[in-house]
Amino acid sequence: MSFPADETSRLISDDVPQSTDNLITLEEDYHQHNLSLPKGPILYSLWMGSFLGSIDSTIVANIMNKVAEEFEESDKKQWIVTSFLLTNTAFQPLYGKLSDLTGRKTALMLAHSFFLVGCLCTALSNNLTQFSLARAVCGMGAGGISALSSITVSDICTPKERGVYQGYANVVFGTGSLLGGPVGGWIMDAFGWKVIFAGQVPLIMTCMYLGFRNVNVKLTHIPPMNERYKWKNIRRIDLGGSISLICTIFGFLCLTSTDLNKSTLTAFTVVSLVVFILNELYWAPERIIPIHLLSGTFGITSLLTILSSFIVFGDVFRNPVYLQLVQNISLTSTGGFLLFSSASSAFASLATGWILRNTKLRLATCAYLLITISVCLHFISLSLGYATISHTEPNPTSYVDTSAAVAVGESYRFAWYQFRWRIFYVLAMVLNTWAYATILVATLVSIVFTIPKSQQATITGCFYLWRSIGTVLGANSVLTIFETSITTKLYHYLHPIGMDKQYYSLIHDSSFLRRNFSGGTLKDLLEVYIEAFLLSYIPAFVVSILAVAVGLKLFFSHNREVPQTKNGESDLA
Repeated sequence: MSFPADETSRLISDDVPQSTDNLITLEEDYHQHNLSLPKGPILYSLWMGSFLGSIDSTIVANIMNKVAEEFEESDKKQWIVTSFLLTNTAFQPLYGKLSDLTGRKTALMLAHSFFLVGCLCTALSNNLTQFSLARAVCGMGAGGISALSSITVSDICTPKERGVYQGYANVVFGTGSLLGGPVGGWIMDAFGWKVIFAGQVPLIMTCMYLGFRNVNVKLTHIPPMNERYKWKNIRRIDLGGSISLICTIFGFLCLTSTDLNKSTLTAFTVVSLVVFILNELYWAPERIIPIHLLSGTFGITSLLTILSSFIVFGDVFRNPVYLQLVQNISLTSTGGFLLFSSASSAFASLATGWILRNTKLRLATCAYLLITISVCLHFISLSLGYATISHTEPNPTSYVDTSAAVAVGESYRFAWYQFRWRIFYVLAMVLNTWAYATILVATLVSIVFTIPKSQQATITGCFYLWRSIGTVLGANSVLTIFETSITTKLYHYLHPIGMDKQYYSLIHDSSFLRRNFSGGTLKDLLEVYIEAFLLSYIPAFVVSILAVAVGLKLFFSHNREVPQTKNGESDLA
């Protein structure tokens, strides 16, 4: 009597000779089995997880300032973002290898479990430290869900179907990003932030149930069940590289954003970095980062991916704080601003793909030209955003004395109630995310003609790692510089006039600003906040100038001819 095989079955029976012909036949049988799996429940499980991950990230960008105010820990709001991005960065590259060693279902269940526990703990948090730690657990799962979604879809679809389903996946992810800001803001205003995270728990449980029941993918390279969890198999995962990488980034973030002992943190960060490099060069049997491939054009595009992510995510997490603190815009309306940047990213991805598919230029030349134009757009968008903030009057509305609002607009080009500044501000956001999406798509395409086919999967995973590193560094640097500068500037303004008590209250709860100040004092404090926001642009400008220089070098140094087929495709693809 025979039973249907699943992920717990031995892939090759003991009584079947493991010849090449048998293996090829088995691979074909498994491929047909994977194609016959019910796609609906599997895709719902995968895409709902991706949707929740994408909507979760834009929700947090919008509500983090209000959450920090509620906990009266506004000076630590950057850790809400950093904790999630840090673990997401470290764990995302591991899930692909884990799914090759233990099976797609095991890896998917683990990712969903982390995300579920993280959302539940976030909803139950009572202070910002608990909230940030819970977000770190969410990050451990969110990175895996997005990676495994792409991997599993490739398993259950034919090559012709993959492009279609990847397009559907992008629509799902983009929809989540679009809805996160306004929907999260509305729920926060109507019910509070705990409902946002608690509401995700039953949806994740549904994803887990459908995934456990239906993701029965068979692959010949996955070891039998009795060997999957042995050390000989598990050690192939580059845990050493992942742990030393997260320690390096964590040490750097603490060094730049905390008052902990600088000497100890410097030593910790340097040692972690040295261990990571040695691990990737000599110790790891299967590395997270293939260092030998970081030369030539891939090394340059890797650097540009980090720089672009740094710029755009610094902007993503600065914009809601500025709109809510300085312009007194509600969470729901702030989400409307974020809607434009998310839509810009989606349209830019489609436009870049269309240009690359229909270009008369060499594919490599076109991709590098788009990348170079995009890094210039980053600089233009930052300049426009900086100029808009510096020339826009802050909203003088006070909740303590509504009759005390004063006109502060004589030195500003735009009054706070005018629509014009909103147009320029949105345009800056749109240009920034457009440039970012273009760089991502063009870089992924460039991988095809610069990396051998056998290593393209590894390098694609490496590309997402660069993006995550740039994201966490950009978000943390912008928020840290803002918090550091606002702390110093508020002290210099309030201490000389004997308002130390108000100073400490304002540092820990930024909503204290409009609830306790009015008139000329509120005007001066709002201008202090504007100065701090303008200072937070400095690292992005430095990185942007570097990106422009690197982008120009990439384009003008690309002189080699890429052989083309009659269809215009690179022979190196």
